[in-house]
Amino acid sequence: MEHLAKRLADYICEKEIITEEMTEIYQYGFQCFLELSVSTVCSIIIALFLGMLPECLFFFLLFIPMRSYGGGLHMKTYFACFIGSCLILTASLLAVKYFTVPIPISFTLYLSAAILILFIGPVDHPNREVDARENRTFIKRTYFTMFVSFLLALFFIFMQNTRYMLLQTIVFVFISATSLIGRLIYRQT
Repeated sequence: MEHLAKRLADYICEKEIITEEMTEIYQYGFQCFLELSVSTVCSIIIALFLGMLPECLFFFLLFIPMRSYGGGLHMKTYFACFIGSCLILTASLLAVKYFTVPIPISFTLYLSAAILILFIGPVDHPNREVDARENRTFIKRTYFTMFVSFLLALFFIFMQNTRYMLLQTIVFVFISATSLIGRLIYRQT
């Protein structure tokens, strides 16, 4: 992706659409766009192949804000992150498709994972330091996402929707695990 992004940025620089000073900025933007596009398309393909597009969208409705604001373990390369994300999405969707977990068990696991996430707090990556103001914003957004997810959990309990309750539980267990691992690893660096 980095190579392709560089070629795109160099091309628009050669065509004098941007100045040479702007090339790195455009390269970064192209790289982010390409990586996000590939990840999104692959996720949709996985969801369509499994016949689980609504579940995939719900997965990302919770997963994206929780990972964005809560931080946690990050892979060293885009490729490792991409493969890991595809595996996690596929495993989560397959678990929801083929397993039924009683709502009290799902809710207990969900609640335990949510409490662990609150206890751990946002996990900063050493390559991106966060100041106190940003940290407060991340905490507020994490709390808001968790509040919405709790309301959704209550709705799923009321509706006896074991499938979406389990999916929500899987997301929170994964987020709590990566937060805990990130906290342990990044504390030592």
